[in-house]
Amino acid sequence: MVHSYADEGRKKVGLRERLFGKSTAMQKPAATLVPSGVSQQRAGSDERIKRLWENARKLGWSDGEQRKATEMYTELLTLVDEQSTDYNICAILRNRAIAQRSLTNYDAALADLARELEIAERRGDRMRVMECRKITEETLERKRKEQIEAEGGGKAAKLKAMEEQARKLWGQPGPDLDVAFNGLFADLENNDSDIRAEASRILAEDAVQRVTAAYQEYLDSDRRRASLAGRVLGRKATRGLDDMIPAEIAQMLYGVSASFVTCACAHCGHPNKGIAAPPSGPMIPYYSESTQSGTYPIPVLCDKCGKEFFVVWDTDPR
Repeated sequence: MVHSYADEGRKKVGLRERLFGKSTAMQKPAATLVPSGVSQQRAGSDERIKRLWENARKLGWSDGEQRKATEMYTELLTLVDEQSTDYNICAILRNRAIAQRSLTNYDAALADLARELEIAERRGDRMRVMECRKITEETLERKRKEQIEAEGGGKAAKLKAMEEQARKLWGQPGPDLDVAFNGLFADLENNDSDIRAEASRILAEDAVQRVTAAYQEYLDSDRRRASLAGRVLGRKATRGLDDMIPAEIAQMLYGVSASFVTCACAHCGHPNKGIAAPPSGPMIPYYSESTQSGTYPIPVLCDKCGKEFFVVWDTDPR
């Protein structure tokens, strides 16, 4: 068999891409001379990097294994320079953040995600920026939920009850499932923002098809309930994004004729993302009002203050 150095090189590049994502590095000319000692040191470092990455990725989700993974990713960060074009430091930071989060070390996880986001923004890596923001939002939610449960009291008990309702959503169709869904849907109007957020998260993860059906059912008969269902879909679709979601994407995600827009609360100014609107909503000027007005108003409960405001179009956006 004829040994091909080109094939060997391609295999190495393929391995690196699988481990760390595609590299934008320009390959150094083959004629570049490197002192043998430096070459051996570099080869040893490369081998160590690959072995650490592979071993860390093989570990399970027990606390002990995730602590080992954290140690391995920490060592990798000492071996891989932030400016490296051979290895993607963002992938290492992301994996260490996920390991830290599984150990409930939320502040450490958020610090890694913040560093990853800063690097990704500097590099103009839009997809990684979006993914990093999404994971950051999820991590903040987990941290907040754990804080509430640690404090105890009525809110903690309510969250536990919601977990029980969530488990029933996986059961067979019947009265228990209906009661669980209706209870969580009612919690979308709870006075507490943490309860509203948790209800939305559970419904988006465990009952998205039923929420989609509710949105379509209420769209022409009960705009308030349609808006509540639409926000569940919208929050899920806009995680990690600052932009609106056009109708084409909503159709692809949920099979609904809708778009998702962002609008500031008329009471507190908080930007509310993922508001379900008619397909042409983003292309026609709209604004927020504290009272119902305009040609086409959509009622919205603010994620922050919980007060109702209206997203208003003076021209029908349907």
